[in-house]
Amino acid sequence: MMRIDPRPLALVLALALAPAPAFAAGAFATAFDAARANDAAYRAARHELEAGEELVPIARAGLLPTVTASYSESRVRGEREYAPPRPEDLDYRNPVFALQLRAPLFNLEAYSRYAAAQAQTEGARARFAAGGRELLDRLGLAYVQRLFAEETLALARVQVDALETQTTIARRRLGAGEGTRTELADAEASLASARAERIAAEDQRELTQRALARITGSEALALRALPAHAAPLLPATRALSEWIALAREHNPTLATREREIEALEHEIRRNRAGHYPRVDLVASAVNAENESISTLDQETRQYSVGVQVNIPIYAGGGVDASVRRAAAELARAQARLDDDLQSLQLDVERQFRTIESGRARLAALDDAVASSELALQGARRGQSAGVFSSADVLDALRRHHSARRDAAQARHELLIARIRLQALAGIAEEEIVADVDRLLTAELVADRR
Repeated sequence: MMRIDPRPLALVLALALAPAPAFAAGAFATAFDAARANDAAYRAARHELEAGEELVPIARAGLLPTVTASYSESRVRGEREYAPPRPEDLDYRNPVFALQLRAPLFNLEAYSRYAAAQAQTEGARARFAAGGRELLDRLGLAYVQRLFAEETLALARVQVDALETQTTIARRRLGAGEGTRTELADAEASLASARAERIAAEDQRELTQRALARITGSEALALRALPAHAAPLLPATRALSEWIALAREHNPTLATREREIEALEHEIRRNRAGHYPRVDLVASAVNAENESISTLDQETRQYSVGVQVNIPIYAGGGVDASVRRAAAELARAQARLDDDLQSLQLDVERQFRTIESGRARLAALDDAVASSELALQGARRGQSAGVFSSADVLDALRRHHSARRDAAQARHELLIARIRLQALAGIAEEEIVADVDRLLTAELVADRR
């Protein structure tokens, strides 16, 4: 059975053991460290783990001796008569002090509860590990969306600058009698659309910044971006079958479900224990004064040790009903495990194929960027030579902008798929973070114009 360590290694140590990057470590590592300290969902998962760690001590208490002390004192007032009638007033105290020890010798219910608590604690640790992967997924998505929003805004500003230049050229050509009002109107319309796109990109950048700050608790994280040609940095390190095998063995969500099944198996035994006797060792010491009228002015000390056996005979059918209920819960958990396993295999294959096809798509989009750039240069030279119109240049500008934006989106989608594939496969968080930092090598200069 897989065991999940509830106390991950320090991120700094993990990065220290990894190959040192060319820049001072770890923009994404810093963000992940901040997210683990700030994110409310992750902090809730940590407290859930702390609660789960106490299940074993609680269950273990049922297997250990218990010692109880009690003290009572009564004030007795009354009258006692003798024959021949001779009344006597009664007025005395009745203090009783008792100390009892009870130790289980055979308690199948307590044994089963303890075994179930161990499985539940392991499940809590697995859920916490799954919470770490879920945090990594959310942070990765927010981080990549922030990078893409910044690049989209930069592209939108470049497009506006280019269209402003083209509008100036169209206006100059119209004044010189070389252009037409239609060309100028087309350039102005394109410029207005580009400015609207830039405004939308500015809004999106602010939204992604807020989303990232919500997870990390910081508005001033140092960000690094993917380089323009990221395809060589995203090799296929494993075959699909290897990724699926890793996920089946190490995915913390599956481990959580397996521990739930193990706990339910012990729960069936615990409920079935209602048919079995319970044997306890019982020892007691009692010190009493004036226990009864016949022992007035006497102090009694009693010490006893023995074995107590409780044998269940009839409980109204509740024990059998509890066993059937626990068996149904176990069957449900096993069915959910099968469903989770199938979903996991599908998710792994989806992310794997996204990466495989994404590299080919990115290569094609990089070619489109290069070709559209050549076409734009040719259109501008042709316009200067009087061969191409302003409409040709505007069309080339749009194609070049779309190609650059699509290529940027493909690069960032590829990175998200890589993070998710590794998380699904149960790769250690520190390894995933170090891998992302290895890929993020470009400076990100946020322009706040």
